[in-house]
Amino acid sequence: MFEIAVDVGGTFADFVVREQQGRTYTAKVPSSLDDPLQPMLRGLTELAHRFGLSLPDFLGQTEKFIHGTTVGINALLQGQGVKTALITTEGFRDALELRRSRLAEQWNFHQVLPPVLVPRFLRLGLRERMDYRGVSLKAVDSAQVKEIAAFLQREEVEAVAVCLLFACRNPEHEIEFKERLQIHLPELFITLSSELSFQLGEYERTTTTVLNARLSPVLSHYLQDLRIHLRDQGLRVPISIAQNNGGLTDLEQASRRAVHSLFSGPAGGVKGGWALAREQGLSELVVADMGGTSFDVSLIRQGEMEMTPQAEIAGYPVQLPMLDIHTVGAGGGSIAWLDKGGMLRVGPQSAGAKPGPICYGLGGQEPTITDAALIMGLLDSSDFLGGRMPLDAQLAYQAIETKIARPLGLSVHEAAYAIYQVALSLMIDAVYLMTVKKGYDPRSFALAAVGGALPLFATALAAGAGIQRVEVPELAPVFCAQGLHHARFQFEVLRSIVEELGKVPNPQWYDVFVEMQHQVDQELTRLGVKSEQRRYVWSADLKYPDQHHELNITLSGNLKDLAVWQQLTKDFHHTHQKLYGYSQTEKPLELVNFRLLAIEKEEPFSEWKAQGAMFKDPSMNDDVAKNATPRIKQRSIYWRGSFQAMKVYPWQGLEVGGCIEGPALIQKEYTTILVEEHCQAKIDPVGNLSIIIGKDGRENECQNG
Repeated sequence: MFEIAVDVGGTFADFVVREQQGRTYTAKVPSSLDDPLQPMLRGLTELAHRFGLSLPDFLGQTEKFIHGTTVGINALLQGQGVKTALITTEGFRDALELRRSRLAEQWNFHQVLPPVLVPRFLRLGLRERMDYRGVSLKAVDSAQVKEIAAFLQREEVEAVAVCLLFACRNPEHEIEFKERLQIHLPELFITLSSELSFQLGEYERTTTTVLNARLSPVLSHYLQDLRIHLRDQGLRVPISIAQNNGGLTDLEQASRRAVHSLFSGPAGGVKGGWALAREQGLSELVVADMGGTSFDVSLIRQGEMEMTPQAEIAGYPVQLPMLDIHTVGAGGGSIAWLDKGGMLRVGPQSAGAKPGPICYGLGGQEPTITDAALIMGLLDSSDFLGGRMPLDAQLAYQAIETKIARPLGLSVHEAAYAIYQVALSLMIDAVYLMTVKKGYDPRSFALAAVGGALPLFATALAAGAGIQRVEVPELAPVFCAQGLHHARFQFEVLRSIVEELGKVPNPQWYDVFVEMQHQVDQELTRLGVKSEQRRYVWSADLKYPDQHHELNITLSGNLKDLAVWQQLTKDFHHTHQKLYGYSQTEKPLELVNFRLLAIEKEEPFSEWKAQGAMFKDPSMNDDVAKNATPRIKQRSIYWRGSFQAMKVYPWQGLEVGGCIEGPALIQKEYTTILVEEHCQAKIDPVGNLSIIIGKDGRENECQNG
């Protein structure tokens, strides 16, 4: 039997398959924006052949199928989505365009704002009103609903977002409107804000609802096509979809809530980092993932994944809890260019999978980070993607010479190294943003270098950020797909309260708790999670009076125990002191939201390890590869202003405990690791590469053969 995890990114689709005996096999194929199903079927067919099976036989023996997709985020970034209308309380239809009346760059009055998601003529005011407590002041005008239905039909609207004032306190008017509208337009896709974001924040809630309405039909169409294709090819189990919070949901839920899966691929990488931290006994870990399109940074702190209550994507706020991932346009396909002042820039534009970097020979015209790495000698043109995709160094050389080197008065190799350094500076800034600017000391973290491209930058990135240890997992090039194997079903609900937190909890809250518990249990039951497999995490969002932002504090213990609420107050003051350097214990606290996260339990660590959750590279399962004598080569590398001969080691020939002293390259299927001077690398007992940064010759632990 097989477990399959697939992460389809912007440049490559990654596959990790585990069989019952614990062996793991991987595949990596180029993505296709025109036909997202094509790389899926191609990769699965390739893996089926490795097992000596036809695709129907392979899928017929599959007991779990997990998918991380970028269909939703790609549609958002490309300005795609179905024709959408917005229904708001009468008089509030312009909230979407007024935004928050502030600029990200406050002194840049020429700043270009992201397009308004719904044109004004498709933003309709509904005659109804709910007050801030959730009390109905004016009922929904049922006659107007019929008029709205006729207008939507006439305009050929494909989806409707409904965001009524204070629906987060009482959703009755939204539900009533939806029911009445569906009488006239039963096939229309309708998203209610109360189904997505049950909290205050009018603009944020509206934007989240509109994004979901625009993108869900696009994602639903893809997922239903995927389900049909895989079913026709023999898949008999449901497809699970990764969510922004690191958990899983099913196809039905994902098709209706596209905004929950915008970061489903990168979320797999964070989940993989969490598993790596458990495996290595690391409590603090920076997970840095460089693929073909972007560079993503996330943190594991005190053994847990860092979350954020909301995020901004392509300039639009998404008011949903998700893993805290910072992304910059510095992937292998990110384009190098000169601005109007002649300054070298890298990204955020990307060459993507097609045409891709110039050296792919697929029609690319703009130099990229991958082209620069090839010219520097860091990549082997004959061994890219395991030798299945030869690279054209001459095309890359000519493009860098024409577009970068000559205008800057540099040699081609100097220009390539400059591209590398600019990309590296973007990565260091991103790591600083996630550590130093949040009050964390990067020296207390290790760095997980994952993705197909990052191992070339890992030691330089760690040194630049002050990190002393780098972990390159054995399946680093397909790490997001690997991480999806560790994901479990989970579901979160929120209730907005907004009242003072007294010494004694409000008795009415217990009715809210019962309702929340019932909602999450209902969803997990639908997903097939048994009651004994469930774990619950209660928390509250609190703030001082007149503050704009809340802190999320975990509630531990029996909620009917008074000591739990006293501890909640203490924990808030302590956390505020730690984050901001002060606390105001004399002030009352304002309770804003209750949250309940229900999670399918993970296996105990000992059992998890025994079951083979420490993923192994397929070559490590090949006896021929195991017993082969490693062929150490040398390659001329342009590094720090000069050419130098650098040893190149094959990964599959490295022995556990054997040490490699930098400078050196370690070549592996789908990636290459650069070990800089004064760094030492060892394969640990579970097959990962550990690199210690900054070792000098007097502390040499390596035994050179």
